[in-house]
Amino acid sequence: MDRTEGEVMAGIDPALAEGSKAALLDLDPTISLEYLEKASALSGKPAPVHISREQLVLVHNTELKKLGKDSKGPRPVKKISLSLAYPPSTKPLLDLEKLYLRDLLVEMHHEDKVLVLRTITEHYPGAGIVAIVEDETGDADKLTIYNQNEASALSALPEGSIVAIKEPYYQFNSDGDFMICVDHPSDIMLLDDGHPLVPKHFCEAKEGHGEKTPTAWVGKGDESFMGGKFPDAVRCYSRALDLMTKGNEAAMSNVLGKRARVRLSLRCYDDAIADALASRNGTKNDWKAYLVAAKACYQLQRYENSLKHLESALEKSPCEAVLKKERDRCQTRVRESREGDFDFRVRSAAVNRRNIHLDAASFVRKTEVRDSAIHGRGLFATCDIAVGELIFCEKAVCLPNEYNVKHNGAALYVKLVEACSTNPSLHQEILQLHSGSYNPGNSSNNSRSLDVVDGEPVIDVFLLEAIRRANCFMGPHNSSLAASPAWSLEREGMARGMWPRAARANHACWPNSARSFLGDLLLSVATEPVHAGDEITHVYLPPRALSESRARQFVASWGFACGCRLCAAEAQSSAQQHARRRDVLQEIAGVIRKQEEKDNMRKQGSNINTNTENTTLAPPHSVLRTVEKLSRKLEELHEEQVYGTLPRLALVWPTMWLLGAYRGMRNHAKMLKWAAQALRNFGFLQPAGTGEQDWAIFGREPVGITTFEAAKALQHARDANLALGRAEAAGQCDDASKLAWRILVGFEPEEEVHMSDWIGDEYKGA
Repeated sequence: MDRTEGEVMAGIDPALAEGSKAALLDLDPTISLEYLEKASALSGKPAPVHISREQLVLVHNTELKKLGKDSKGPRPVKKISLSLAYPPSTKPLLDLEKLYLRDLLVEMHHEDKVLVLRTITEHYPGAGIVAIVEDETGDADKLTIYNQNEASALSALPEGSIVAIKEPYYQFNSDGDFMICVDHPSDIMLLDDGHPLVPKHFCEAKEGHGEKTPTAWVGKGDESFMGGKFPDAVRCYSRALDLMTKGNEAAMSNVLGKRARVRLSLRCYDDAIADALASRNGTKNDWKAYLVAAKACYQLQRYENSLKHLESALEKSPCEAVLKKERDRCQTRVRESREGDFDFRVRSAAVNRRNIHLDAASFVRKTEVRDSAIHGRGLFATCDIAVGELIFCEKAVCLPNEYNVKHNGAALYVKLVEACSTNPSLHQEILQLHSGSYNPGNSSNNSRSLDVVDGEPVIDVFLLEAIRRANCFMGPHNSSLAASPAWSLEREGMARGMWPRAARANHACWPNSARSFLGDLLLSVATEPVHAGDEITHVYLPPRALSESRARQFVASWGFACGCRLCAAEAQSSAQQHARRRDVLQEIAGVIRKQEEKDNMRKQGSNINTNTENTTLAPPHSVLRTVEKLSRKLEELHEEQVYGTLPRLALVWPTMWLLGAYRGMRNHAKMLKWAAQALRNFGFLQPAGTGEQDWAIFGREPVGITTFEAAKALQHARDANLALGRAEAAGQCDDASKLAWRILVGFEPEEEVHMSDWIGDEYKGA
């Protein structure tokens, strides 16, 4: 990987940006050759040095004192390299052969083996949970556990905890430093004293050792709950239930209800639903169980199920105000999911960086997922959809509030692993998504089934990371604001999230939909008439102007060759003709950039505020004539037999630059000329045989590529037409620009929107 973060971000349209493999610098670092050579030399061999138990504990406790076990600072994240991936264990614990610390081999995944260890220190948090452990022989080593979320009892690992590590991986860190590394959260289990694999002497020294009764376990669970130790409370209630015998249904119902409420607090919604429904005992108090189930379903976006549980709760207790309030809220979500009844303009006013998780439903009934002729599975329309009509609105299943582009990928990885670990139903949904070229390494996950072993779902963090890279989207918290001149990527940033429905849509450089972001909602609007059965396409990244650049772009980022109608048609042009267009575009780029450098120097010398939109300095007529001449030359290099009705993306930048230049000079006739040319270059064609320019560009076919630049060209054309007294044409431009705005951000503005004069590098000669 040889691109910097700034180079990756250059040219990304902030309203349409999505994560790609090439952009994930934070999670796919370049590993030093020296490290790889040392690790490779040690692979499969015993560690050359063994630090003594005493020294391990001393160093650990020194680090523990320095860091502080309860540190509240920013949480570091282990950097994931798919080239160093290994699969999670899919075998039952009791089918594995016991292994001892002295048998560990460096950089090895010890298949069919299990380590049973006891922690002999308190842990400290870093990128993982770090503790010193011993086996039953008294040998000691360092253990680091990654990817344990706050719902796991392993997230707070007290001294004396007994764990089983399935098929352990022994990692080389640096010279003289080795550790047992647990990446997959399902590869480690916390064992109770009575487990058959636990050595007897591990238990004898534990305070309070001895068989507890169900009542004692419930009491301990209540104590943990009151102390805010929710994972431990779940563990204690589970032990109580394991020990309860049939005929004690009332006590079991009580404990199940308690565990359901704790699991709801821990965001373990699947388990909370199961516990709540199992806790029902046919009494009036069952309304509480239905309420817990309803709340958990709501959080999983299963609003129909949530509403059913609330109706059942109201049958048990018709006067409970909380139930009526929850029912009303749930009915609103059900209506949104059925009818697409949203007011995005109102919701836009409520969205900010501190409020991105909206109380809203997904609306997807106009689409279905099935096999695609483009690639794998795709998204298809189930009905006719008009230009500017909402195709779908999807609420993210995972969107961290992290808008720093250097860290948002790491944040999404952590949240995705956490969400899949706590809710198997979500995990199963995520597993159905494309994972690029990553091979999970075991047949069951290759078939995208969810393995459950020893009562726990198997989590492959490397597979989840591969899926994240291939399917995540990156965007601003509000696309309507990101088009403003005041918006700044450096200040506002972008977040990465997972929208599984949207991820099913395949790429096309000339798509039939545009997406935008509003908090954690992803909106998809039709850019042209879509008919029932048509495949929905959108852009993964705004396509480069030159077809050969696009080809490299998509192979490098996603590993596919685009065969959309634009790319397929442009392939008919000869390599020599592509080269000629590239040379002329680069010549234009050189002229414009040289002039921009001069303009910047003039602005700085004149103390002109360069942060406002209207600071374009009028270029000399000689520069205008040169750019116009080269633009005509570039236009002539687009063969009529190839580009007759196609967008001509290589011409977008020159024509938009000329439009901006003549706008600064208030030359309205030239503004109209170059606005019309810009729209033509996006694929919006003037009807044959008409006289005066027809600006109703969405009322005919083909409909071109709708972008913020096209919307801006329409606004400038409207202003020019008004200045020339052409009210009807100005009205056409105004209507078309508002429709373009609705396509691009999901709703029409109440008042004039002033968009930035910025244009992405994808249209330039770079």
